[in-house]
Amino acid sequence: MRISEPIGQPAARAAPLVTLVVAGQMAFALCAAGTALALDVKEGPPAPVEKGTMFKSVGESLRAGLRALSSGDPGSAVEPLTFAAREGNDIAEWKLGRMYAEGEGVPRDPYKAYVHFSQIVNRRADLAPDSPNARIVAQAFVALGGYHLTGIPNSRIRREPARAAEMFHYAASYYNDADAQYELGRMLAEGIAGEKNLQQAARWFNLAAEQGHVYAQARLGHLLFNGEGVPRQAPRGLMWMKIATASADPDRDSWVLELNRRAQAVATDDERRLADAFAKKRERNSR
Repeated sequence: MRISEPIGQPAARAAPLVTLVVAGQMAFALCAAGTALALDVKEGPPAPVEKGTMFKSVGESLRAGLRALSSGDPGSAVEPLTFAAREGNDIAEWKLGRMYAEGEGVPRDPYKAYVHFSQIVNRRADLAPDSPNARIVAQAFVALGGYHLTGIPNSRIRREPARAAEMFHYAASYYNDADAQYELGRMLAEGIAGEKNLQQAARWFNLAAEQGHVYAQARLGHLLFNGEGVPRQAPRGLMWMKIATASADPDRDSWVLELNRRAQAVATDDERRLADAFAKKRERNSR
């Protein structure tokens, strides 16, 4: 029985597909051609603000939008956030993208969400990884990758796994984004954009797992415990699944709990003892 899991979680989460050679070629192509050209995101800006309300500054409009969101009135946040976004504010652009993606205060519209996220990528694709807004840019790449992975009905955005891989790889490698690392690992593990490569999948899952990505921890643990694509390391596999289970949401992440339950059921006493020892040592070292 296959245990299902959510798609596009950010997290965290991981890098290219097919083989390490392809991954290196892809990264080289992105750097050589220039990010904007290589990714070719050409969506136009969102429609202008209809109500015509003017704000004295971008900061004022952003604060008004954030206040509306925090007060539980997302509908009132649309106008000020749109004003700030059209002036190039990344936070406002991101908030609007998430609102349209989730249907928060506006009708759910994946294509409008895509447009907002693409504006961030168009403006900031080469933003330094240590910049204050680097996380927003990385997550915009992850969001776009998710849309290219599935496509958007009734729009020009079609399912293009290879394009999704480009988005995930850039965020995973340049920004060290755990969500992107996880997504790339998942694509490799499932052969979504080419042949399966469990060894490379484990590599990306490990990078995301070390950053606390629950799904990556679960998937890495599963591979290590069963020796799939990597030498079998049952105790370390159990450790990662145990760590993932401790942080998983019992309602949303039942597949994580199930992976751990199945492994625990067939593990030996020695494997369980070693897994507990590894987990305790890891906890001590993280303090």
